[in-house]
Amino acid sequence: MGRTNLNVSVVGFGGIPIIEASKRAAVRTVRRAFELGINYFDTARAYGDSEEKIGEALHDVRGQVVLATKTHQKTKEEAARAGLKHSLRNLRTDRIDLVQLHGIDDVKTLESALAPDGSLAALKEARSAGTIDHIGITGHRPYVLAKALRTNEFDTVLVPLNLITREATEELMPLAKQLDIGVVIMKPFGGIDLNYSERDSRAPNPKAFDKIFGEQGPEKARRALRFVLAHDVATMVPGLRSPREVEHAAAVAERFRELTDREKERYRFGQMPPEPFCRECGLCVPCPEGINIPAVLRFEKYADFYGLRAYAKEQYQRLNTKADGCTQCGECVKKCPYRLDVVSMIKTTHETLAVDA
Repeated sequence: MGRTNLNVSVVGFGGIPIIEASKRAAVRTVRRAFELGINYFDTARAYGDSEEKIGEALHDVRGQVVLATKTHQKTKEEAARAGLKHSLRNLRTDRIDLVQLHGIDDVKTLESALAPDGSLAALKEARSAGTIDHIGITGHRPYVLAKALRTNEFDTVLVPLNLITREATEELMPLAKQLDIGVVIMKPFGGIDLNYSERDSRAPNPKAFDKIFGEQGPEKARRALRFVLAHDVATMVPGLRSPREVEHAAAVAERFRELTDREKERYRFGQMPPEPFCRECGLCVPCPEGINIPAVLRFEKYADFYGLRAYAKEQYQRLNTKADGCTQCGECVKKCPYRLDVVSMIKTTHETLAVDA
């Protein structure tokens, strides 16, 4: 895993889903992952009792696993007093392999975390004291994460990559490789649960995405995991909630060699949407008129690049403020680091996705 020199399984264990399980069931699931050779376990202080359950399951094999957690606190004092001490106790260890700054999704938050009194300072002190070994960063916006990596303060980066979210492959992942920073992938299933339920507000409608991810749970998982495994990453952390899901994920990893030519064509492997397209860096918001510009242009990608026009129209109609509310002030154009003509792009998107268009 990059400069950490840690050897990690190509499929890790994402610790969010076990929040919903009883301690007994969660421990059984985590332990099954360990038995099958999964040695990278990702959790966070903010994930309910996930740290405690992972600590209970793995404390007797601590030397054989890599524990990664996160601090969502943004100041040095909060991270040192509340975050790290609780995580050490919950994980039943005196040393954590990797602690990550959690959810760094805009430049302001990054700058706050990097400040002398920010949370990074607490992690560096803990590293000097020997209670943590490595420092990482997590977020959903590759543009922000790339800025963070250029500071050379981080050993790993955790970022989404899946069949419908591939912006990390454009700049962030090549940069990480150049700097010998370990790349860990979250959300390999694209937010789609294996039993057709939605996990978060950005999760796509499962039925609408059947042609991309597959109709059945095992097929969805197989396609999603194989797509990520075909990239140059250290590991990924799918959310796994049962021994059966763990076994399926491990089997996919064990059998993987490379994508078939048919898969590469079906998934448009190595391709990005045609220019111009939005990377969702978020610098264009807030819009003076309240338009959620990244969401508008995300639905445009769904419609044109992924062929999900009906779904994109449905989601666009749910926005509180449509793109026809744009006054063409041009503030978004000035802020865009990719020099996109955002005004024209959202106008075209509205014409494409408005119901009466």
